[in-house]
Amino acid sequence: MDNKNFNRRKFLNQLSVTLGTGLIASGFTIPVIDKSNKECKETPIVELGPYAVMKYRKQADHDIDLTQIEGNSGIAFGQIITVSGRITDKDCNPVHSAIVEIWQANHYGKYHHEYDKSDYQDDPNFQGWGQAITNEQGEYKFKTIYPAPYGGRTRHIHFKVSGKNYHELTTQLFFEGEERNKKDPILKIFTHEEQQLIIRPLIDKDNVKQVEFNIVLNKVQHDGLPEKVLKEYTGNYFLKNAPFDMKDFMKKTMGIEVNNFDLKIAHKKDQLFMTLSFYPVIELVWTSKDEFESWSFSNTYIRFRRGDNGKVIGLKLHFGEDDYVEATKKNKR
Repeated sequence: MDNKNFNRRKFLNQLSVTLGTGLIASGFTIPVIDKSNKECKETPIVELGPYAVMKYRKQADHDIDLTQIEGNSGIAFGQIITVSGRITDKDCNPVHSAIVEIWQANHYGKYHHEYDKSDYQDDPNFQGWGQAITNEQGEYKFKTIYPAPYGGRTRHIHFKVSGKNYHELTTQLFFEGEERNKKDPILKIFTHEEQQLIIRPLIDKDNVKQVEFNIVLNKVQHDGLPEKVLKEYTGNYFLKNAPFDMKDFMKKTMGIEVNNFDLKIAHKKDQLFMTLSFYPVIELVWTSKDEFESWSFSNTYIRFRRGDNGKVIGLKLHFGEDDYVEATKKNKR
C-alpha cells in the first residue's frame, strides 16, 4: 500500500469530521513476548490531536500517577485504571530508556490543557499528562483515570513514544466494547486489522482495572539523508500565504485561536524536526527528494523549495496535493 497516499486520505477524512518522569521499578514485569509465536506488528500512527502537551509540559508533577497531583491532598474523580505495556521494535526486541508520554480527558471529558475551552467539568486533582521511561525489558506503566468520551469521540488515551535511534510515534489507545467505537471519526478510518492493534480490553486483575497496550517503533535508517543535507532545510520559516483562512481553519479543526503560524525546522543527527507555536516538536520523515512526511501533524507533508542557486528558500506544508501553506525561509543564503 502507498502509505503516503493512504495517510493523506486519512487526514482528509478526519478534516471532514473535525473541521517528573517515572522509571519503571525492577519488580514490575510483563511476560516476555514469545518471538516464535507472536509477530510485533507496526503500531498505527494516529495524529497528536488538538490537546497535545504544550504549556503543561512544564508542570512540576508529570510522573506515572495521573490520579494525584503533588501537593494536593485530593484524588482524581473516576474509575482508576492501570495502563501498561512494552515498547519494542518490529523484531520484538525491547526498546529500553524510551520516553512514553500519555495525555487524556478526565472523568468528565475535559483535558488539562490551555486550549480546552469546553464546558466539560475540570478536575483540579487530575494530572492530565504523564511521562515514563521504559526499563531494560521495554516496559512502562501508568496509573490514571478511565477517560470519558467527549464530542463525537469515543474513550481514548493519547500516546507519544520516542527512543534513541527510533522514529517518534504518536498513536491512541482505544477500549474494547465501547459503543462509540463504531462511529468515532478517527478510529473508523483504520482497517479492522489496524483497529485490533489499538483497541484493547480493560480487564479486572488483582482487584484493579488494567489494560495492556504494546507499541512497536521503527528504527531510523542511517543510510538515509546525510547530516549536511538535513542542515540545508534547517532554519526559521515565515508564512507567506494560504489558500484558505488559517485562523478559521485552526478554530474549526482544533478549537484554538492561533495568530502565529511561523515554524522552525531543526535537525538532530539523522532526523529532522518541525516546531510550530501551537504544537509540540514534530518529527519529519524523509520520503523523497526535498519531501518529508509529518503524519502526527494531521497527516501533512512538506515539500521544500529551492532557488536558482540550488539553495533552500522556502517550503510548502501540504494538507492535500492542492491545499498547502507556503512559507519563506529567513536569511536564505
